[in-house]
Amino acid sequence: MRIYFENYRYPDRATIAPYFTDKETDKLVVPVQYDTKENGWYIEHIGYLFISSSAYSGPIFVLPKSFLKPESDAKGAKNTVLGFKGIYPELVIDTESEENPLTAQGKEEFLPELSLWLFRAMTRYREDCNKEKDYDSLNDLNYLTPNDSAQDRDFLSTAVRLMDFLSDHRNLFTQISKINNSGRSSIDWHKTIQQDAFVHKGKPFYLDLQIKNKAINIDEELIVLYYSVLRYLKEKYHFRIVLGDVPYDMKRPSEIQRYLDTGVGKRRMRDMKGKYFRDDLRSLWDMLDAFFTFNTSRDDKNPIREALVVKNFELVFEKMVDHLIGDTGEVADLKKLKDGKFIDHIYLDKSLIGKDSNIYYIGDSKYYETDKHPEGVAFYKQFTYARNIIQYNIDHYYIHSHRNLNSVRYRDKETEGYNITPNFFIVPKIDKEQMNYDIPSFAHTDWIPETSKHFEDRLFDRDTLILREYSINLLFLIAAYGAYEDWSKPLRSEIRTDLINYVKSLYKFFEVVPEPIPLYAGDKKVGEIPFLNYHYNRLRGKVYKVNDKAKSLIIAFEREGDYGPVDYEDVKENIETSISGGSIEQEMPLEP
Repeated sequence: MRIYFENYRYPDRATIAPYFTDKETDKLVVPVQYDTKENGWYIEHIGYLFISSSAYSGPIFVLPKSFLKPESDAKGAKNTVLGFKGIYPELVIDTESEENPLTAQGKEEFLPELSLWLFRAMTRYREDCNKEKDYDSLNDLNYLTPNDSAQDRDFLSTAVRLMDFLSDHRNLFTQISKINNSGRSSIDWHKTIQQDAFVHKGKPFYLDLQIKNKAINIDEELIVLYYSVLRYLKEKYHFRIVLGDVPYDMKRPSEIQRYLDTGVGKRRMRDMKGKYFRDDLRSLWDMLDAFFTFNTSRDDKNPIREALVVKNFELVFEKMVDHLIGDTGEVADLKKLKDGKFIDHIYLDKSLIGKDSNIYYIGDSKYYETDKHPEGVAFYKQFTYARNIIQYNIDHYYIHSHRNLNSVRYRDKETEGYNITPNFFIVPKIDKEQMNYDIPSFAHTDWIPETSKHFEDRLFDRDTLILREYSINLLFLIAAYGAYEDWSKPLRSEIRTDLINYVKSLYKFFEVVPEPIPLYAGDKKVGEIPFLNYHYNRLRGKVYKVNDKAKSLIIAFEREGDYGPVDYEDVKENIETSISGGSIEQEMPLEP
């Protein structure tokens, strides 16, 4: 197996171009370009290929650039795999080489395992693009099989299905082994007693016992071949396969390679065809038949050409994140905005303040290199997305009075305060100290985006828009997406909890029950002014009600700055006599 990295500059053309050149057409399957500034050859695509070239015939992977990190903090430091010193991408191309530095460090399985998970994710990406009729993404995807009958039966698709079959049917093989071996190696007494016995104290003893020998069962022949193929994949390509205790004598990897090189495996599968009656064994035969039929490596008449590659991995990253946290039903229709812009991710969840109402969470995926953050247009358009969604809901529920079945709350009519719109970026993260496919490692980054606002100290103003940035373990994301796992509930909960804590760090909140302001003519009360009317200028943009029936008001002040502390003292001094419940001195807790 050969492994390359997206956009890495390889110094020697001979290590890259010949391996991507089809030997029949003498043309590159994907473009290999030259960078005159950095004096290196590179590939922009990401994914899987199996090319019969003059230099090599076998699987090739191009992995995302995110797995390359500077080997030190020094200016101009070269990128290495995961930032490990000296492990340059040009040294790890051949995973079968004994000189591969990852092998010396006991990490020879890392890149092959990552490659498999990436292939699973890319396979699902193709399925989702077709299902969702995402033609723009499909146009960026290059999917190629040897012929129409080989759809989803290419080398890697078959290898993945063979590996999955083991985890799903391990007990089946043990059961078949026990059944077929029952009675095998037991004594054949009919043949044994025909021999002369040694008699001792009147009792016969037979010293040469005859053993029953069964011919190998046809089921076992298939299973032996299956385990042998798994051993071949494990030892040749370093795929992480746990064989366990195998109750059969397996063929050597060199024998399986001969089966592929000469077509013996293909012919053997034809001899075994139609001899299986169990559905699971027929399925196994079909997979092994595909493995040997479409992967005969020395068939010059039908050279292997397989590809599942994409030029813009940001589209793949976006879809992986969207299927992990986003809504794909009716809410997804809101992604396409009236001004022609598209939102990456949107979903409905509980408001940050108050659990009785819901609000739309807006996210944007950024497939950036480490330590880079959105800026310029990419940064400011995220606020535009929020404003558009706010306006859509104001039009839909407040202006045109559509039924609000989802309890969406963007504005309180009485206070004219606006609910907080959750808005965030998601970027990939790689931590070489925690190379784990099972843990999301989802967390906010150290970058604090500046809040967009028209006025200071007005959290509940329509134009006050907060923004957050999160990172997610890219290994986990690729594996979870490739395995069709649903992580939306825990990840959404984590986003909401963090946003609440973030808002609490910027603002302090108080809950009060207001009373109208009485009007007197002398000593006689002649009327009263509603609390919000009387304190309108003082509380504008600072006050909000969690629902229409609530008697209490939520008032928020910036914790720091030139305005928040001053505004708080002014409000406290002027409304203390106009509240009958709650407190303007004791902060209210915001609980997730």
